[in-house]
Amino acid sequence: MKPVSTALPVVALLLCSCYGACSSGPRYPGMEDTVLDIRHRDGDRIRLLSISDSHVPDEETEDRLLPIRRQGRVLSGLDLLEIDDFRMLRNRRFALLTNATGLNRNLVPGLDLLVNAGVRPSLILEPEHGLYSHEDQYLPGGFREESRYGIRLLSLYSAQKKPRDYQLQGIEAIVIDIQNLPVRCYTYISTLTYLMEAAEDNNIEIIILDRPHPYGFWKASGPYLKSGYESFVSLAPVPYLYSMTMGEYALYMAKSRFRKLKLSVVKVKNYDRDDSEISLQRAWINPSPNIPDLETALVYAGVVFFEGTNVSLGRGTTRPFVYSGAPWMDADSVLAELRRLKLPGVRFARTVFTPTASLYRGITCYGIQIIPVSYEFDPIQTGFEYMKILHRLHPEFHFKRRGSRQYFTDYLWGDSTYREAVLEDADFKQFRRTYVQDGIHFEELTEEIRLY
Repeated sequence: MKPVSTALPVVALLLCSCYGACSSGPRYPGMEDTVLDIRHRDGDRIRLLSISDSHVPDEETEDRLLPIRRQGRVLSGLDLLEIDDFRMLRNRRFALLTNATGLNRNLVPGLDLLVNAGVRPSLILEPEHGLYSHEDQYLPGGFREESRYGIRLLSLYSAQKKPRDYQLQGIEAIVIDIQNLPVRCYTYISTLTYLMEAAEDNNIEIIILDRPHPYGFWKASGPYLKSGYESFVSLAPVPYLYSMTMGEYALYMAKSRFRKLKLSVVKVKNYDRDDSEISLQRAWINPSPNIPDLETALVYAGVVFFEGTNVSLGRGTTRPFVYSGAPWMDADSVLAELRRLKLPGVRFARTVFTPTASLYRGITCYGIQIIPVSYEFDPIQTGFEYMKILHRLHPEFHFKRRGSRQYFTDYLWGDSTYREAVLEDADFKQFRRTYVQDGIHFEELTEEIRLY
């Protein structure tokens, strides 16, 4: 793995000096009749592909939509590629990283669309949780065979996290179509980082079929990853919450680290970062087994640090992450303390649950249900105050190490300051000062490369 640079001023210089304006470029073999608009950056090394309104097919509208649905015309990168009859991939040997979220606007899997169009991947790459987003454990290593189409399949959530050179032999492009949550410890971004490194080393193009994400109304927040805390749950050199699509992150990395990488990003159509209701337009498909809805995705960003403690995060229940607790927790006292704080944008309730998986499996736990109610919800503050209360009220509460290494919470946060501030019962405003400038810096640093 290439070391994560902490020389942020150098990154800023690179982004500002080599970014440049977009320019139109030549058509590519097989794309002479494409309906996609192609723009270049850094010569022809980076391509941004989009589509004009005139080439977007008419969409059927639904009457009397449910309150949890919204009419709209947002099209993912996969939708655009389908509209263009997959010209970009025809007569090319490519690998495909995808999972259950890789669906078109009509909820048809991209893998099915590709095979039925005669554009068959040479290799399927699996992220954490597998091709169908249903696994919650390590996957078998080495080549296997995908059951429906007999395509070679390689897991990147096994002892192996990055494809080896011989496994990519003959591959011309790696296509990425996956729904991400832009939290640094959500491992799809680590897998993408490894793939970009492997692609640059092997002169392979990365093609991102971009998708919206549900965190657009949050600005970047949390610390940059500190040297010495790199792991599979913290690999990307970004703040803890970085509020980027996969395409934007790939563009950032192609500019700041992988400066010889060939990159194409098929942009989302009709998407705006500040569109807080984007998840109401497209069907929610679990990006991982324990993120079953938008509410869970929002709460996850604040409580994932409990993975490094002896508190259950409700895995194996109907409300993972939204529920949290332990057999030893005095839920009534914890609830009273949380409500006393009057935290913005969030409500709390007492809950009782019995996990069927992971920590405290089969044991009744007493705990808290976290309910975000407005855009004022701050996941970092909520999780931090909750953990301080547990540490203050319960001598049973403790942090856990991974083997003989550092505390797991430190890897998730990117340094030791979160855990140390909890142990010191630090005021949140004081703790926030340790990371607030990192988020501001990242927003300024990436302003010119954001696509939405």
